[in-house]
Amino acid sequence: MQAGNRESSASAQHASVVEALARETGAEPSHVQQLYEHELAQLEANAKVRGFLSVLACRHVRMALRETHARSN
Repeated sequence: MQAGNRESSASAQHASVVEALARETGAEPSHVQQLYEHELAQLEANAKVRGFLSVLACRHVRMALRETHARSN
C-alpha cells in the first residue's frame, strides 16, 4: 500500500472514531476531534508499535468524556 493510501485510510478511520465517540457521548464532534487528535499525538510521540494507537486514543478520549460528564451531573 502506498503512503498516500495509508494516510487517507487512517484519516477516514480517525474521522469514523471521532463521529462514533461524539454520538456515543453526546459531545460536540469538534470537541471530540480536538481531544482525539491531542491524545493520538501524545501516544505517537512515544510509541514503538503504532498498530493500536487509534484504539488507545479512542479509549482514553471515551474515559475523559465520561469523567467530564460524571462531574457535570
